[in-house]
Amino acid sequence: MTISSGPVPAAPRGLPHTPDPDWHDAPGHWSELLGRAGLVAYGIVHLLLAWLAASLAALGAMSPVDQGGAVAIVARSGVLGRVLLVVATVCLVTFAVWQVRAGTVGFRWVEGRGLRWRKRIGAFAKALGVGGVAYLAVRVLVSGPGDGSDLRVVTTELFALPGGRLLVLVAAVVVLITAISTAFTGVRATFLGDLVPEKLTPRLRHLARWLGAVGNLTRAVVFAGVGVLALGAVLDDAPDEVAGLDIALRTVAEHTLGTTALAIASLGFAAYGLYCLVDAYARHP
Repeated sequence: MTISSGPVPAAPRGLPHTPDPDWHDAPGHWSELLGRAGLVAYGIVHLLLAWLAASLAALGAMSPVDQGGAVAIVARSGVLGRVLLVVATVCLVTFAVWQVRAGTVGFRWVEGRGLRWRKRIGAFAKALGVGGVAYLAVRVLVSGPGDGSDLRVVTTELFALPGGRLLVLVAAVVVLITAISTAFTGVRATFLGDLVPEKLTPRLRHLARWLGAVGNLTRAVVFAGVGVLALGAVLDDAPDEVAGLDIALRTVAEHTLGTTALAIASLGFAAYGLYCLVDAYARHP
């Protein structure tokens, strides 16, 4: 697929409209710049996750191996770290807004209605992921890193509400669907369709393909694990069974092949982090 700069002829009546290659999903020029910086921040979070997972595999380190733990590393860097968190939060929120707009009315430059809707759903999923990191950054800035699993606390509160178990069940199903979608994205490399071809040399495109594939497949496994734990919590009526990435990885580490699995997870997080840097450079605005 190429992106032309010339005028797009009107489609004959009764036929689908030709996608407009000049349509931008980003709300504006400054939003695009801040959003790309947010993608860089999202990539750095995954690189920190890779380092934490590698530390757990090699040293049995007790640092939280989740996004909250990655954010806490930056916060502990003193005043500079907190300033960086503020800037990163603004950029992450801006990118989340970009993705919400793309999920609502975007991807008009994509050929094929089915692919366009799949990308819109993916944009909402990415907005949730990036927005979650922004929330963690704000929480660390306001009150410092919390104790225990935020996911468990929220789940326990939901279980106490009328219909709360149903909400957790819906959330578990959504996470499992996201896992399947992310795995499909990794296998079929559909993420390359978000990048402007002219910005990619053959070598960079090849690198982006492999980084994105490995990274997305790793994230799919993580999503599946979290979704299965949440589903089990609903079936057993036991909110304490819900666990996020941190507890799931530590559970893996207790098994015979735990170190190997953690090393693979570390490589996968690193791959996705590096892909985010390519994405920030070449993503269609």
